[in-house]
Amino acid sequence: MASIQTVLMNKPNRRMFYPIAIRITKDRKSSYIFTGQYIDKLQWNDAKGQVRKSHPDALSINQLIYKKLSDVEPG
Repeated sequence: MASIQTVLMNKPNRRMFYPIAIRITKDRKSSYIFTGQYIDKLQWNDAKGQVRKSHPDALSINQLIYKKLSDVEPG
């Protein structure tokens, strides 16, 4: 059984924005699928695994995250 979680990576780009990725853990080995979206660390909600509503493009980025999650999840 694999666990799937949305995470904000710890290494920023040159503009100090952090990439959003989907972590898939199976048999204690993690692999990442990057969404191509970068945000400020203050705009990320760790508990919910999504972008905060205060971000101007929160709705579209969260929809992209949900779409990527549905593509990855089996069944």
